[in-house]
Amino acid sequence: MAGDVLKLTSLKGTAMQCGEAYGRIFEPLIMGFCQQGVRPDKKKLSYARKCWRHVEQCAPVSARFMRGVSAGSHLPLEHITLLTLHEEVAHMAHCTAFVACGAATRGGRTVNAMNWDWSPSLYVWPGLLRLQVKGTPAALTCHYPGLWAAAGINDAGLSLMWTSSGGGPKSRPRVGLPTYVLIAEVLRRRTVEEAVDYIRRTKRAGPFNLLLGDASGGTAVVEGMPGYLSIERSGDAMVRANHYVCEDMVRRAGQKLSRRPTPSTVARYRQMVQLVRRQYSKITAAVARKMLTNRRGSWPWIHQFPGGPAAQALGAMTIDSLIAVSQDRVLHTCRGGRTPGPWQAFSL
Repeated sequence: MAGDVLKLTSLKGTAMQCGEAYGRIFEPLIMGFCQQGVRPDKKKLSYARKCWRHVEQCAPVSARFMRGVSAGSHLPLEHITLLTLHEEVAHMAHCTAFVACGAATRGGRTVNAMNWDWSPSLYVWPGLLRLQVKGTPAALTCHYPGLWAAAGINDAGLSLMWTSSGGGPKSRPRVGLPTYVLIAEVLRRRTVEEAVDYIRRTKRAGPFNLLLGDASGGTAVVEGMPGYLSIERSGDAMVRANHYVCEDMVRRAGQKLSRRPTPSTVARYRQMVQLVRRQYSKITAAVARKMLTNRRGSWPWIHQFPGGPAAQALGAMTIDSLIAVSQDRVLHTCRGGRTPGPWQAFSL
């Protein structure tokens, strides 16, 4: 269980070997997280079995890893698959992120950063994983029990951060590749171009906003929902909160932000846009740390912590802040809470 810092676990071997070791190490936590996050029932397990076919077809390395997790944790494969459908089954609007490169950063580095915002009850679950699967790039990821790649960077310098989309009535989950498996597979690619090509070729189960960056300075924001994608590559800095920004996705999803219970996604998005503009040409990992932990002004803050009626209604807090610097192959992490910190830095 996580404390003031995230614990790092390192695994090396074939996909099956790494998965089995992961399942063995985290067996009781996987069981607990499965019950808390996606409590299995007949309907959910049926959905998981249908999505498993897409895992086998589109993500064979992840499929072998998941078989290993099942063996190591002594849990049925359908339960492991259901866990990877956490975003589809237990979807909630959370997280704020930005990706910057070129003229927006000092020295032209690629900085990909996010606040992972979730229910306070999930604060105890995450950790860090250094995963070296034979035949694929090594990866450094934030993970939750059974969700081995929640966000991170690989040794080619490709990084992935993301937010939920918030979506709309037309972007509900369908049978397809679970978002968390998609993330793991993207981190097996080496460039933004390869990642975008892979995402285009998959049948996706749920909606998302993926922020990608690589060591060559390539960046992209991929807004997705089942059946549709929109790719933004509009400049040296791009921001997302929990709604679509691309006009075609707003229209296709039937997104109407004014009807949502809280306007916090718009407020956080606007705050982050302002911070990026203010720090334009100066963004580094150190500057990104200050941006992600910003609590100035009225609620909702970019760095969230429960307090006051609005915060309690939102029911979310910043669990962790994550920053990936592609050229350095480094992941910076900081636990959330009333007083964030301390920051850690891990390299591949």
